[in-house]
Amino acid sequence: MDLKEYIENLDGRDFPGKTFAESVLKPIFNVQREYYYKPFIKISKAHVVMLYEQNIIKIQESKKLLEGLNKIEEMDFTSVEYNAKYEDMFFTVENQLENLVGKDLAGRLHIARSRNDLDICEFRMVLRLKTVELMKNLNNFRKVLLSLAEEHKETVMPAYTHTQPAQPTTLSHYILAFYDSLSRDFERIKRAYENINLSPIGAAAITTTGFPINRERMSKLLGFNDLVENSYDAIAGSDYLMELASTLMILNTNMSKFIKDTLDFCTKEFNVFYLTDPYVQRSSIMPQKRNPSSLEHTRPMASEAIGEAKCVFDMLHNTPFGDIVDTEEQLQPHLYESIDYTLRILKIFTSVFATMNVNKKVLLDRAKEGFITVTELADTLVREKGLSFRKSHKITGAIVRYLSNNNLTIENITPEIIDKISLELGGEEIHISAEDIAKALDPINFVNIRKVTGGPAPEEVERMLQNRNNSFIKDIEYQRRCLISLEESEKLLNQAVASILNK
Repeated sequence: MDLKEYIENLDGRDFPGKTFAESVLKPIFNVQREYYYKPFIKISKAHVVMLYEQNIIKIQESKKLLEGLNKIEEMDFTSVEYNAKYEDMFFTVENQLENLVGKDLAGRLHIARSRNDLDICEFRMVLRLKTVELMKNLNNFRKVLLSLAEEHKETVMPAYTHTQPAQPTTLSHYILAFYDSLSRDFERIKRAYENINLSPIGAAAITTTGFPINRERMSKLLGFNDLVENSYDAIAGSDYLMELASTLMILNTNMSKFIKDTLDFCTKEFNVFYLTDPYVQRSSIMPQKRNPSSLEHTRPMASEAIGEAKCVFDMLHNTPFGDIVDTEEQLQPHLYESIDYTLRILKIFTSVFATMNVNKKVLLDRAKEGFITVTELADTLVREKGLSFRKSHKITGAIVRYLSNNNLTIENITPEIIDKISLELGGEEIHISAEDIAKALDPINFVNIRKVTGGPAPEEVERMLQNRNNSFIKDIEYQRRCLISLEESEKLLNQAVASILNK
């Protein structure tokens, strides 16, 4: 027996071949069964309503179709196994409908529609719900951050540049900086949602149909904000997938940077964040250990979320602009996985940050170390003594080197040391008082006088907080409106179905 004959005997000579069915169609069916069964039934009901309202099918036909669809909807489809006889979920459900209402009538349901616009509509319906869930959990975490920022407006700490202590700031200033990056992430999610929640239904295969359908009515019944107007674009356009994928990659990259900082702050050496018991694991051998494992697990999750989202680009790159399987059931779960990992990260951080303790004393002590307030000493020499900043910077740098070389600290700076160094470098003494030096080197003063827009001074941070809280209320309302809109569309569809059934 040659290889061809062997394969034909193994796979059969009719569609679908055993290998094709087992390797491709069955896994795809399992994805359809998990995610798209309910959306498929909703789309089918809306299609029947629209066909009746457009006088394309009769009232009795509509009623029987809707009754059949209601019965199928009540079935436990999760127990349905793949049957190669029906190829995919679409034909499986169609067969069930045929058994209930007859083959001819069941076939009328497919007037003016295709698996092309059906599939893409299902994808968009599932994605929009997951995107609303993403918005909700991101907002939960942002709310915790706002609360922490409010609590720590006067918690002075070092700000870091190039991983080194740079200048004093406040924990609130730092948290608000991260909050603002998450707020931009929320705006990106909103834009992605607006482009996901557009209806492709009515595009049919790719050129619409010769039947007088009403795409706008279908869009409203299914809770979409508008249409993907151009039918070719409705089928071929995949940028709504890439937009969400890129948003997920940016969000998780932002989160990964925060994860890195947070884990550093949890170390014994930093001793800044203290996680409460529900979020630490004990060592199996070392009794003293409090491992921040809840946060550690989020680091690979962020990487997994980014990787799954990147798969969208890898799978769509260099594909034709048209109806292709590359955008379908083998791609969609990568987005779902990315969202799932992201949700898990956000939930963990929400719980951890809502309950953790902050070591304010250590932060303040750190802000007094390492000469990180000497920028203000240089500024004081400019303001009070009329030096150019370059000259002041040179003198201040020499003071730091002098102290370091002599094993002295910032507290050891005296008017005499400054006069000695300024005389050596500039040929004249500065005559600054000890009180002015102490004020310039005080990290609390350093923070308080930085009242410029966006600075760490408590009153400026308070202004930013009020602004963020006002914007946050709008974001919460947007998320709420999205969910209400979807719920109202479901009621609208149910009312339209009931109206037909009651005729």
